[in-house]
Amino acid sequence: LLELKDENPFKIRAYQNSVRSLEASDIDFGKDLKIDSLTKIKGIGQHIAERIKELLDTGSLKFYEDLKKTVPPGLVEMLAIPTMGPKKIKYLFDNLGISNIGQLEYACVENRLVDLPNFGRKTQENILKGIEVLKKYKGRYLFANIIEEAEVIHNKIQNFKYVNRSSLAGSVRRKKEIVKDIDIVASTDSPDKVMDFFTGLSEAEDIIARGETKSSIRLKSGINVDIRTVDDFQYPYALHHFTGSKEHNTAMRTAAKKDNTKMNEYGLFKNGSLIKCSDEADIFNFFSM
Repeated sequence: LLELKDENPFKIRAYQNSVRSLEASDIDFGKDLKIDSLTKIKGIGQHIAERIKELLDTGSLKFYEDLKKTVPPGLVEMLAIPTMGPKKIKYLFDNLGISNIGQLEYACVENRLVDLPNFGRKTQENILKGIEVLKKYKGRYLFANIIEEAEVIHNKIQNFKYVNRSSLAGSVRRKKEIVKDIDIVASTDSPDKVMDFFTGLSEAEDIIARGETKSSIRLKSGINVDIRTVDDFQYPYALHHFTGSKEHNTAMRTAAKKDNTKMNEYGLFKNGSLIKCSDEADIFNFFSM
């Protein structure tokens, strides 16, 4: 944000250096952390230490909130486009009035960036390609960026007293590089209590849906989390099914059909009777896998 505002480069570098210093330190962050402890870290001055302390104590930073109000949100969104750094974005805003991705795309289509200093035709083409990539993966997240948050949510579910067993599922459990949302499967004898707990999590910004055995929330980070609850005897089958992928589930159902067996998220059935499996390993053992 400071770079988009064309602030003093020394001020910008001070914040950048402080970030690197904090990442390299082994300091224990918490409300009990003293300013004196922060200033002992190389690269952290009194001014920045006070702002770190404010953030730790209140969960917000007035300086940051005020700064955000002075920068059009579209400029920040443009930072997600490959090759588009703060200097380029500020130049386009100051000289062409471009304040969001839509305006930038339109300007590229009209070849308005070709003759600009430090742009040119190749840069313009790369910007258009970057916008296409952004559109394609909008609403999708890098696994590395969401796994910590996913584990925090799951740990809360796992430790809730009315949950018997639980696990992350879906693309997160499969460790896909790009994921769309976070899936959790849990077994319980009290689904209502689990749904109340899940939809009341402090990390939830919105409740998208609340059902008897399935609910969805949107986290403050923007990603959705879905939870499904089942009876404990159904847990291995549900976890296997909702871990996926679609192609894997199709292949497993095909294998089951060849053995005159029916398979779905509720169980594994032969001649109408449930084949009891205590975990996923039992399912694969049944198929000699």
